[in-house]
Amino acid sequence: MLTSESAGMFFFRKRTDDDLLERSLRPCDGCAADVHVYAETCRHCGASLELVAG
Repeated sequence: MLTSESAGMFFFRKRTDDDLLERSLRPCDGCAADVHVYAETCRHCGASLELVAG
């Protein structure tokens, strides 16, 4: 019987939550969809976004 080690398969641990990814998104003022913090327009509704530092 083949085991995962003998078959050459490698299993990786599940990734932990990525805090950096969560911090790089913010809600759109127009449709509340997640958009990148540096986005100038929302790709979902087309609303113009203002860059907010903080």
